[in-house]
Amino acid sequence: MISHLASVRSKLSLTTAEPTKRDLDRTGRLIARIAEANGNDHPAALALILAVIDWLPANTYWLGRIDSARRLAGNWDAIANDWTISQLERQRERDAAARNRDRRPSSKPTPVPDRHSDRHVHSFMCEHVLTDMKPHEAEYDHEGSLRNGHPSEWQAACMRHADELNKRDGIEVAA
Repeated sequence: MISHLASVRSKLSLTTAEPTKRDLDRTGRLIARIAEANGNDHPAALALILAVIDWLPANTYWLGRIDSARRLAGNWDAIANDWTISQLERQRERDAAARNRDRRPSSKPTPVPDRHSDRHVHSFMCEHVLTDMKPHEAEYDHEGSLRNGHPSEWQAACMRHADELNKRDGIEVAA
């Protein structure tokens, strides 16, 4: 752990204090404390510490302050909190990128084939049908439900008129 910290800092041309007995003692206690919190798994504790040391260059605040294993151990709780938050933020960014990767940009509308771009298919509720049928609305019974498979006389008349308009415009609609 001490040599890994020195290696990370030296690759950035930063100095690292020469390890002392206090550094070795503090490092041992840090590893033991983290291992105890993780079911006495010393390799997992060491892996966590090395991951945090590898993260230090991404956080200039801690990179400038942690120049010895003793300082790493002394500030561990704050450093580990910042590292955890950083990992959460990176995961959120990856999740957002994954969600947006296949999403069509809002500035690009869905392409419409040329043969459909100028044609409107009339339905029993479209503006054209309702405008044409409005003067005759009182002539029809409105009892019934298209949803239940029993359209009212009014709905049936509007559907027939929509079919007539579609035929007139040369649009074939599946029955």
